[in-house]
Amino acid sequence: MTVLLIAFPLVGLAIRSWLTILLPLTGWPLYYMGLNEGWWGSGTGDGWEFIAVGLTIVGIVSTGLAVAASRLVRPVARPRRPAA
Repeated sequence: MTVLLIAFPLVGLAIRSWLTILLPLTGWPLYYMGLNEGWWGSGTGDGWEFIAVGLTIVGIVSTGLAVAASRLVRPVARPRRPAA
């Protein structure tokens, strides 16, 4: 679980694309689906839905902050248009 909390912002920091915010939106539901189906871990307990939503929100915010910070430090280079 902590791997995902660290991995999503690191990917956002490295790629610097706003599309990386989709990672927590898909990653956390897949993680909990795997727990419920018994693919890994020992299942979920009571109230796991609230934890899943909370971790998804934390993942979106932390990944967004990482992308914003990386773009502030090193802005995205855009090609210049040729002068007419």
